[in-house]
Amino acid sequence: MRKTDPGRDIRILLGMVVTLGLPAVMTLASIRTGPADALKDPNASRFGYTISLLLFLFPILVLFWLHLQAHKPNVHRRALIWSSVAIASIGFVLDTVFGYTFFTFKNPNATLGIFLPSWDWAAMSWVSGYLPVEEFAFYILGALFTIAVYLWANDEWLADYDPDAHRDLCRAVPKLIHISWGSLWTWLALLAAGIVFKRVGPHPEGFPGYFIFVMTLGFLPTFLFLRAISPFVNWRAFGFAFGILLLVSLIWEATLGVPYDWWNYHHDQMLGIKVRAWADLPMEAVLLWLVIAWDCIIAFELFRVYFHMDRPVRAALLGQRQTSY
Repeated sequence: MRKTDPGRDIRILLGMVVTLGLPAVMTLASIRTGPADALKDPNASRFGYTISLLLFLFPILVLFWLHLQAHKPNVHRRALIWSSVAIASIGFVLDTVFGYTFFTFKNPNATLGIFLPSWDWAAMSWVSGYLPVEEFAFYILGALFTIAVYLWANDEWLADYDPDAHRDLCRAVPKLIHISWGSLWTWLALLAAGIVFKRVGPHPEGFPGYFIFVMTLGFLPTFLFLRAISPFVNWRAFGFAFGILLLVSLIWEATLGVPYDWWNYHHDQMLGIKVRAWADLPMEAVLLWLVIAWDCIIAFELFRVYFHMDRPVRAALLGQRQTSY
């Protein structure tokens, strides 16, 4: 039987409740009316989007403090920062290039009132003052939150490897890019099925651009890196991180964000599959919760293996060149 410290485990569980519960209570307390009055009453959820970012920020601060107290290897922090930058950058591109096409922001009272431009593909020009700055804060905090939860679970709550053996295995990886043709055919089949469903389904108007973006976001790292990275993923820690992200997303997006129109979706860019109980939340938004968790963990493990390999980028990605004589 594995030895455990019941007292420590109880303290950790209570800490989880406080770390997640406190910002949730603060966010919910900022709401003054029901969703039906979200756009009619300027005080319905004033600064609600801004305050809701505490759902990500507060756990990040707690987990960073725990990580620093534990004196974990510097390679973990480097991988955390680089993978968060990579995931946040994808979010920046999504909003800046496609935000005007995919999303709506009808409740400026829920934000600080600072807005950035987004590209309008129909007019081929920039639309000024469209994207709330909270969007970009979310991409940074959301990436840090998901990876920090995974890292903590991987190192403490659900640890399942020896650090020295892990480092040696990383250094033995011949290359990081291993094409997974099975994932490519799966991606193409799902894209084709989505496009066909859009055309023959109940909402044929428009084009499923957001579905294509989400599917590409999920399958591209799988296509390139999964075969090399999968042995290093702590799958139990991934399940834990996804469960926590799912819980937060149910509060943040399904309960508050979309019902109160902090943000919403251009449904002509969606497949047309909606969750009625969550203010017609598109299926793509729910799918994105899983895709983001997946991409965050793949990115973190990719950078962690790369930093352990201690090779030039080309040699790490494609392998060492064979010297011919």
